[in-house]
Amino acid sequence: MLDKPQQEFLRSLLSRARVRTSTVPNRKNRNTNFYDEQRSGAGPDERDPATLSGLIDRLIISKGWDLQVATGRLHGQWGLIVGHDVASHVKIESFNLDPSGQSGTLVLRAESSAWATQIRLLLPTISQRLGEEIGQGRISEIKVLGPTAPSWKHGQRSVPGRGPRDTYG
Repeated sequence: MLDKPQQEFLRSLLSRARVRTSTVPNRKNRNTNFYDEQRSGAGPDERDPATLSGLIDRLIISKGWDLQVATGRLHGQWGLIVGHDVASHVKIESFNLDPSGQSGTLVLRAESSAWATQIRLLLPTISQRLGEEIGQGRISEIKVLGPTAPSWKHGQRSVPGRGPRDTYG
């Protein structure tokens, strides 16, 4: 058996242990409360990591740059949109914005009158493809121009009249 000082020592240890366990929450309860506040469910959350492309898309839309970006994309991917064969003969001359600023007129320049006619025949298909790539309603009109005629005026004086009777588009 234990003598009296040893018994008192054990009692003091037990009383301290009881006090310690009663005042400090156990580890499981303390961590559970902390994690429950930070955890999200299986669904998306505002704290989930975001892709850089998604952040850039949101910035472009919030600043109102989406039509300018679509125009740049149109210029950069013209060969992929209409095909490389057509793109080698028909170039984008300009994209003029309407006063509303939400759409514009696309002006194309063909290298020959035959290619200008071919593009005019393909306009419904090209309009549909452009709508898929840069958004429906972004292009209000597409103008197709043929090649420019050369100037027949050389020097200071010229003869009046119509000039050569050849067609250039």
